[in-house]
Amino acid sequence: MRILKRSNRFYDTRRFGQPQIRVRHRRGGGVRSPSYVLRCGCCSQKLEIFYSDDGLEMGGVNGAIEDWWEILLPLLRIERRGGRLVDLALSHERSANKPSQRAAANPHAHIPRRTPSVAGSRR
Repeated sequence: MRILKRSNRFYDTRRFGQPQIRVRHRRGGGVRSPSYVLRCGCCSQKLEIFYSDDGLEMGGVNGAIEDWWEILLPLLRIERRGGRLVDLALSHERSANKPSQRAAANPHAHIPRRTPSVAGSRR
């Protein structure tokens, strides 16, 4: 597994416009599983995620990896199709850029409708 590396600067908004989550990885040892510690980008709140080959524990809630997939993937707009993971955000973005069949049939579909002007307003 590839371990995520970040700068972990406090209140770093360069990438996403919101404070970036700070990440630290802890190696497992003895009976302790390896874990990630996720810290809020703007305060001291944190979440610890312990992982193993067959399960995850997030914030004290232990479950099978498949169970976490079922819960978290729809929130992340990712869908499992067969053995593949499909990013639904990209597929919606692509379909939004394609003209619909209805729009292709109407050559004036790209022209926005004018709204009736209100008396006394300037356009």
